[in-house]
Amino acid sequence: MSGTSWQITIDFAKATVDSYPAKISGAKISWFDPADGGNYTLDRKSGDFIASVASSTGGYFRHGRCATEESR
Repeated sequence: MSGTSWQITIDFAKATVDSYPAKISGAKISWFDPADGGNYTLDRKSGDFIASVASSTGGYFRHGRCATEESR
């Protein structure tokens, strides 16, 4: 995802990411996005980001690093 910009919204009170149900722990945040069939995991300490997307050709993984922004 080099050079890619993607903003997500995490709601800790509702345990959602972009309105999708999420598992939120002290170490990681993970969620499923039915729009693209992707499973996503964000490491809260390092910012490491992994996307796993299934497809008819076997699917793919994407790795990246996220920068956090304070809530507004």
